[in-house]
Amino acid sequence: MAFGIVIYEEDNYLYKLIRERLSCVFPEAYIRQPNGEGGEFPAMIKDIYVIYDNRSDPQPEVNGTHDPIPLFQDDGKGHMIIDMKKVAASIRSTDTGDAFTAGRLQDECSDRLRLLISYAYIDERENFIRNAIGPETFSTLHPIRIDLMSGIRMPTPFTSDMSGSITKLLRACTNRRFRPEHILGYINPDSSGFLSCGKPDNEDDVFDIGIDASVKLICLLRELCIRDNSGALIVAEGWRVADLTKLISLCDTIHLLLPARMCTEDTGITKELGLFKRSLSSGALMTVHYCEDYRNEYESINI
Repeated sequence: MAFGIVIYEEDNYLYKLIRERLSCVFPEAYIRQPNGEGGEFPAMIKDIYVIYDNRSDPQPEVNGTHDPIPLFQDDGKGHMIIDMKKVAASIRSTDTGDAFTAGRLQDECSDRLRLLISYAYIDERENFIRNAIGPETFSTLHPIRIDLMSGIRMPTPFTSDMSGSITKLLRACTNRRFRPEHILGYINPDSSGFLSCGKPDNEDDVFDIGIDASVKLICLLRELCIRDNSGALIVAEGWRVADLTKLISLCDTIHLLLPARMCTEDTGITKELGLFKRSLSSGALMTVHYCEDYRNEYESINI
C-alpha cells in the first residue's frame, strides 16, 4: 500500500541523500518536501509520515499523520548524526501493512549491490556518486566500489602496488578456487571512502578479459556482501547493451546517469531503457538520473 513521507529539511543536498535512501527502502512511498519538490500527494495517499531536522527546527505539527520522526540522533559522543536505519525503523514500527513488508524486504535484500550505468562525463559521474550514492548512503562503513570501464575513465590515478589492479582481480576470480573473501585481498581504501582496486594494467583490460569474468566477479561480490552484511557499487561504462543486461540482472538497484537531452533527442536510449527494465531481477529497482540535476552549485571560472 502506498504512503507518503514529508521531509522537513531545507538543505537540498541533504534532502536528496535522504530521499535516495528512503526510496530504496520504501519503493512504494511518495516522498516530498513541504511546499517544495514533488508537489501535492495523490488523493489516494492517506497515510503520511513526517521527518524533520530536529537540530534547530521545532517539531512540525501536521494533521492526520503519525508522530513526527526526528532526523538526527546523538551518537553518545556529543555529535548529532543521521542513522537512516533508525529513521526507517521508526516508519516501520507504526506500519503494519504492506509497506512494512515491502520496506523490510527492500532494506534487507535489495540494496546491497548497486549498479551505476553512466553516459556522462567523468566529473559529472563522480559528482553524482558523491551527491546521491556515495559511501555514506550505504549501511556498511566501507562499501566496495568496482569500476568496469576503460582505465582512462577511472577516477583513481594509480595502479595499487599493495593489492594489484582490476586486471589481476578479474583474472583471479575466474579460478575455481577463488572465494568471495579473496576479493578483500585486491582492494584498498580510496580517497572517496570506498574500498576499490587500482587501475588496470592496460587501459582496455576490463573489456579484453571479457564480460564473463565481470559477471563472475559480481556474483562473488554479491555473496561477499550478503555474508558480511556489507554493500558494493559497480560502475559500468563502455559496454555493449547485451553485456549491460547481464550485469543488470545480477544487481539489486540500478542507476542510469545520462544527459537530459538523451531522452528528448532521437538517440535510441528509449529502446535501451526498455531492454534494461526487462533485464531486472525480481524485486530490483531501476532509476534514471539526469546530470543536470546533480551539477555543483558553483562552477569554476577561468580568468
